[in-house]
Parts: sequence; C-alpha cells; structure tokens
Amino acid sequence: MLTGFNDYLHYERRYSPHTLDSYSRDVRQFAEYLELQYGILDLKTITHQHVRSWVVSLLKWKSKSVSVRRKLSSLSHFYKWMRNSGMIDHNPILKVQLPKIPERLPKSVPESVMKKLWTSMLNMGDDPNYGQVRDLALIGLLYGCGLRRSEVINLTWDGYDKDRHLLRILGKGRKYRQVPVSIQLKKVLETLRKISIITWDQVEHMRIIMMENGKPCYPKFVHNKVVALLGTVTTSENKSPHTLRHSMATHMMDKGAELNAVKAILGHSSLAATQVYTHNSISRIKEVYRHAHPNSKHNA
Repeated sequence: MLTGFNDYLHYERRYSPHTLDSYSRDVRQFAEYLELQYGILDLKTITHQHVRSWVVSLLKWKSKSVSVRRKLSSLSHFYKWMRNSGMIDHNPILKVQLPKIPERLPKSVPESVMKKLWTSMLNMGDDPNYGQVRDLALIGLLYGCGLRRSEVINLTWDGYDKDRHLLRILGKGRKYRQVPVSIQLKKVLETLRKISIITWDQVEHMRIIMMENGKPCYPKFVHNKVVALLGTVTTSENKSPHTLRHSMATHMMDKGAELNAVKAILGHSSLAATQVYTHNSISRIKEVYRHAHPNSKHNA
C-alpha cells in the first residue's frame, strides 16, 4: 500500500525524495501505533477516534505541535489518496482538529549586519581563492536571492542566465521559478565561474556552490559555513541559512515591496506563507513609532 502511495507522490505530485521519506515515515509511525495500541493491521478500517488517540499520545510524549501538524498532513495526503483510489469512502483526518501552535515570527538579521558582512567579505584582495569567492556567492544566493538551502546546493551553472540577470530555481513541489540577480551578485558569480573553469575546465552542468575538492556541498556544510560567517559580525543565536532567507523577505517588506513579488521570489505556493513577513514589518513600524512619536509612551 505504501508503495502505491509513494508512486503517487513521486510521479503525480512530483514531491522531492526528502518529502517522500518524511510522508512514508509518518504513515509507518501511525501504522505501528495502531498495531501496538489496538491490534489494527488494516489502515483502511480506522476512524477519526484512532487518529485523535495518536495525536494525544504524541503530545503526551512532548512532540511539538508543529511536528504533530506535519504528521497529520502526511496522513491527510495518504487517506486522500486512498479515497481517490477507491479504497475507502471517507477521510478520517477531516474530523481531527489540528493542535494549535504559538505564533512565532521568523527571525531575521538586521540589515546593517548584512551590509557589514557583505562589505567585509568583499575585501578579498587582488587574487582571491575559490573558497573566498564561493562563500561570498553563498551569502549572496541565500540573502540576496532568498533561496532555500537545498535550492542553493542543487543550483547549477546552466540555471544561471547572466544576460537576463536571472536564476532558474527548482523549488518545492518540483516547480520552477525565476529569481532576479543583483548587479553585485552577478559580478561575484562571474568571478566564481572564471575560477571554476580554471579549476575544473567544464562547469556548465556543475553546481555553482562546490567544495574546494570539487565535490558537491551538503546541508551541514552550508549550515556551518553560514554560522561561521555570520559569527564574524553578530553574536545573535539566529545564524542559519534559513535566517538569511527570512532576512531577505523581511528587509524587502520593510522597504515597501509588494507581497506578491516577495511570494514569487521565495517560491511560496500561497500568500499565507508570505504574509507572516508583514507582521515583522508592522513590528518595526511600531518600534519606530514608540521611539519617534512625541505622544508615544517612550517619550512621555
């Protein structure tokens, strides 16, 4: 049964291998719970009460609400597929209430800190090595283009259109989008490409961000590199590749960017995911008001 579900996610929904593994793991975990708790082996026979019981057990064992919601999303996809395939005539997840999660705004790095980092990294001397230019391009792609870590890792040179100043990004759901490249980042990418050609000859199908030994980089490498680079300009604990993505979106909203434009650049499937950055901008407006308006409590 899981094989058919995986085929559906892979060939019809075109989900990434990471998402496939996550969904399969959640469904297997639910199946194991049913067998141990109720002796149920057939996933077609369960009701919403069984799902609610599983949710209660997860929360009891200190699973975070956001994690439980993700697991329920996996089950929802699974039972929707079963219903569409004619295996069941109802979706038991529809009667299950999602656990509430506390409102948490995305963490971002101040714009002044990002300018300080970029300026310091530009001072590479007259003969920069591959690692120096690669690190600068890495920050430019994460912050300047708002890319996800996985998107940066998988980005190849043939996805870079230098004439149109665009990147062709394969994002979530196997969907492509085009992301603009700034003049500054274009210069960095052109320098990186020249060094890469000298080092490895043919680079068109190679990934843009590589290890010094010519091998593709991996998620932990990108994370550690970003933490180390941000650590040179800030003591904040919010130092991760995704923090740079959040920072880019927040700073664009602060400058008055249209919500739909930010949505398109980030590759969000709905405006709801992008609207969270409007809260950050409103928080900044309130802070400016408290410090600047003569009638605010700060100046009372």
